[in-house]
Amino acid sequence: MANELRTSAHSVSECNLHLQFTPAYRKPIFENWLVRELTSAYMVMKAREMGVEISALEFGPEHTHIFVRECIKYAPCEIVRRLKGYSSRMMRKEHKYLFSNMLWGKKFWSGGYFCRTVGVVTTETVKKYIEESQKKHWTQRDQKTLLHYTTQ
Repeated sequence: MANELRTSAHSVSECNLHLQFTPAYRKPIFENWLVRELTSAYMVMKAREMGVEISALEFGPEHTHIFVRECIKYAPCEIVRRLKGYSSRMMRKEHKYLFSNMLWGKKFWSGGYFCRTVGVVTTETVKKYIEESQKKHWTQRDQKTLLHYTTQ
């Protein structure tokens, strides 16, 4: 496996995270392909602004898995706060009509999240899991239209 250490002015590091977010009330809002696409775009936009890389982003009907790399400058809770906060604000402000029948009030995401640090030994394994494992949540018909976002 290639050396994945990154060098900055004051550190040499590798910091990767596997995150999972769930929408409020665990509603299946991601069955709508447009909700998936827009949510994905907002999270990628915020990650780029922060200078972190989203290497994989996949959805189940009622959750999303995200593989974040290059995140040494931020605590995991700060990355979660910014990704969830920005995507929630933008989805509720611009696209509430897409999911207003399932979510109400000022909620888009549930309050919690899953986070696991990922070391060099399992980086590719986690990326593959995120990219491939979400297919089990979709019917055969849904898999044809399932949004697949992966950066190289």
